[in-house]
Amino acid sequence: MKYTFVKNYKNDDALRTSFNDLAGETFGLSFIDWYYNGFWGDQYIPYSFVDNGKVIANVSVNIMDFSLDGEDKHFIQLGTVMTHQDYRGQGLSRYLMEKIIEEYEPKVDGIYLFANDSVLDFYPKFGFIKGREYQYSKEITSSNNIKSVQPFHMKTKENWTMFLDAVKKSVYNDRFGVKNLG
Repeated sequence: MKYTFVKNYKNDDALRTSFNDLAGETFGLSFIDWYYNGFWGDQYIPYSFVDNGKVIANVSVNIMDFSLDGEDKHFIQLGTVMTHQDYRGQGLSRYLMEKIIEEYEPKVDGIYLFANDSVLDFYPKFGFIKGREYQYSKEITSSNNIKSVQPFHMKTKENWTMFLDAVKKSVYNDRFGVKNLG
């Protein structure tokens, strides 16, 4: 293969910036605030191909620990699956997916991802099956005469920390819940 394979490069400014540029072009996402606020931890591992110092394809691993009916479970979530438009059709994402599955399948209880409609035919090639989607909502009423709700922007470390603290202090009442937040 004529491209360089790299992984786990969060401390490499040039590669991290190029990764972020590709995420912006592909999904309109930015990882800049997330990184600079200290939330790109050791559990988030990008696997990428690089051409002339530029990230051209990526699949990221997010290591997730859960509790299922009180039993610890170890999963990985795959995300930011993307290939620069000039490099598509070369099997780069396929190679990265296969490499990750081969590395992690013996070590974890499961692998999952969330896919948009345009790529639903891609993932069954790797053994993924489509699951049901649920969306819940609840009308919120306040006894404090609050007339409006304001957005809670997650661009600052303080707001992230406040959010994670609230989640960690909440009453744990699910059969299946995440354990390693923040």
